[in-house]
Amino acid sequence: MKLLTSQQIRECDAHTIANEPIASIDLMERASQTFVQELEHLYASENKHASVYCGMGNNGGDGLVIARLLKQKGWEIDCYLVRFSEKISSDNQTNQDRAKEAGIELISIDSISDFPSQTKPIVIDALVGTGITRPLEGLLGDVVQKINQTSETVFSVDLPSGLYDHDDCTAHFEKIIHADYTFTFQNPKFNFLLPEYSEIVGKWKVLDIGLDQSFIASLSCNEYLLDKPWIQSLLKSRSAHSHKGTYGHAGLICGSKGMMGAAILSTSACLRSGAGLTSIMTPEVGYTSIQSTCPEALCIVVGSTHLSKLPDLKRFSVVGVGPGLGQHPETRETLHTLLNSSEQPLVLDADALNLLNESDLSLLPKGSIITPHPKEFERLFGKTANNHDRIQLLRAKAKTYQIVILLKGHYSCVALPYGKLVFNSTGNPGMAKGGSGDVLTGLITGLVARGYSSENASLIGCYLHGLAGDLCSREFGMEGFTAQDIVQGIPKGWCQLYPSSEQ
Repeated sequence: MKLLTSQQIRECDAHTIANEPIASIDLMERASQTFVQELEHLYASENKHASVYCGMGNNGGDGLVIARLLKQKGWEIDCYLVRFSEKISSDNQTNQDRAKEAGIELISIDSISDFPSQTKPIVIDALVGTGITRPLEGLLGDVVQKINQTSETVFSVDLPSGLYDHDDCTAHFEKIIHADYTFTFQNPKFNFLLPEYSEIVGKWKVLDIGLDQSFIASLSCNEYLLDKPWIQSLLKSRSAHSHKGTYGHAGLICGSKGMMGAAILSTSACLRSGAGLTSIMTPEVGYTSIQSTCPEALCIVVGSTHLSKLPDLKRFSVVGVGPGLGQHPETRETLHTLLNSSEQPLVLDADALNLLNESDLSLLPKGSIITPHPKEFERLFGKTANNHDRIQLLRAKAKTYQIVILLKGHYSCVALPYGKLVFNSTGNPGMAKGGSGDVLTGLITGLVARGYSSENASLIGCYLHGLAGDLCSREFGMEGFTAQDIVQGIPKGWCQLYPSSEQ
């Protein structure tokens, strides 16, 4: 799913209006109907009372339609017109007239003294929509601050008023609506995915308003939100006459004294990736635990208590390195030997990243992947002022080193070597526990061995990992599941991704 700019959304609107064809006023009606349907689905209480705050543009026009439709459904509505400008869009004016005909009193707010002393339990924000490029000032800014002071549940139409769809607006949070829910039209907005804005956007959902999909597909875009149909389009089927050699040999270099759990988690996830063979290279101190917990994996000893030597790696399709590796000086030396000698792609995480400097990344073979969390990313590439800058740095470094960089987070971002950014849509805060990253490393390593490109393995692995976590959350609750449970959730995730005919 593309993360379109406000200009591109306007182009989509114009193209749909011209080619469906549909009048702009009717497209506004259709969008508002989807908003009302979602609101009623979510808010099932019999106490249906709402205050709707409308601006003078088309976002305000949406609000006027929403107020009229809710009144027709039996809601008690207070509808306010915030007259911050003498300019009124033609569709807004038409919907003012329609609202009056439907028996709705339009209450003008000409100054902040007109703001009501009490509001309804539901507040609908339709002040301004996409395209805002500067902080809200004057009456608009004052109204936003008043709405933010209420304790009512706030629903924003398309995006919270005052929020830029893409650019940094962290310097003026007080002039942006803090929504509990945002129902956005057709495509998600870039800023919905950055942690700075989570409390501003609240829970959000994309509503399909029927814009021309072929035109959307034609638009140039380098930023995407990963979704299930995209992942399903990438999946490979398994041949009836295949054998274990068909699906590659994954190698993992993991574990050290006191940290064998990470190696077990990574190996367990790799075994559930679909790879034909999995070998774990680990110190002798972990040999028994690996053999007893992961009997399907081959085990190769690479030291006594930590990594100190390398076997012949030519047998492996890919090598994943890092979980539980430790930071012993001898391990650092051996890792550098690996970088200088490996011909197959590497998947680096955890201590493999902690043992490297940015200059070492130029040694990575083609098709390699690194999976840092924010602190690891910062250690490698330096601090940034905010997540806008961090995301752009992420894009630049993936292009510079021609590798895939998966920056982990709530909406993990996969930066591809040619400049594309893909945000993941699965996962939940219950996954913020030790071992979750180790599972991801093993899963992605196995997917590369299975025959997926590094780009597609990163996308599938990230999505499937989050999906497994979501399944665990539903079964155990966010607090109660562990990284081991995520491993057990991977097969259930596969079952959801593949058509039932292929299971």
